[in-house]
Amino acid sequence: MPFVNISLARGKSDQYLAAVSRSVHDALVAELDMKPDDNFQLIHQYDPGEMIFNRGFRGGPRSDDWIVFMITDGLDRGERAKRRFYRTLARLLEERPGVRPADVFVIMTVIPPGNFSFAGGVIGTDVGAAESLEAAAKAPGTRETYSRAEMTYAVTQLFQNRDRSRILPILRDDVVLTLPRTLPYGGEFTGPAAFDDFFAKIAGGGGVWKSFDTVVDDVLAADDHVIARLTNTAVLQATGKTVVFQNLWLFGVAAGRITSAQLYADTAATTSGARG
Repeated sequence: MPFVNISLARGKSDQYLAAVSRSVHDALVAELDMKPDDNFQLIHQYDPGEMIFNRGFRGGPRSDDWIVFMITDGLDRGERAKRRFYRTLARLLEERPGVRPADVFVIMTVIPPGNFSFAGGVIGTDVGAAESLEAAAKAPGTRETYSRAEMTYAVTQLFQNRDRSRILPILRDDVVLTLPRTLPYGGEFTGPAAFDDFFAKIAGGGGVWKSFDTVVDDVLAADDHVIARLTNTAVLQATGKTVVFQNLWLFGVAAGRITSAQLYADTAATTSGARG
């Protein structure tokens, strides 16, 4: 996730710029565990007089080849990793384009992953959660606990895209699904298979609803629960009438796993007339 801004004096060759770019990328991969294809940089070149710096303050002596790396990261990698990164970066720059270690200036800033959006208006926390859940799915049984961000993403995908694959590994084996008994398909069901069966089809197996579309209003997470507020537009099988109603799902969480899922719904919507 690191994003790199590189500032240096104008007039360097394409080969010099490429070597600088490659050096910082290789150092990030080697010392901060950055993925090799996670490579985003901007190179800024300045005319004489546009780079103001003290040639001897806390280092130096600095030359006209002074170069600044401003690195924005979504994770704090720790002081030990940063120490290694600074040393490796200075060494690689000296080896490849020939930058003197005294001319290497680095600023690292850590911001929350939610302050990133890589593309498409998708928040960075969702991207990170999706990647970690995909990795966990490829190695079943290797994850004992899941983060709040991963649960939020999995619940969102469940209702927004009817994607059950994200949430199923997070469920505890004794997860309990509770639906109001006043619903035709109400009751209490135990286990991931029952959970999967319910969400695999239209609620009630098509016996109640002809169609059922959901908009996720928001998903809120805390240490011991996740709440999803939804607005539903559905067509009743019996009458063909359209009803619009809201409901809420409460997911219980313990020790990094989902232990329960309970629906709080306007059960009268299953028999009411059209409201939208």
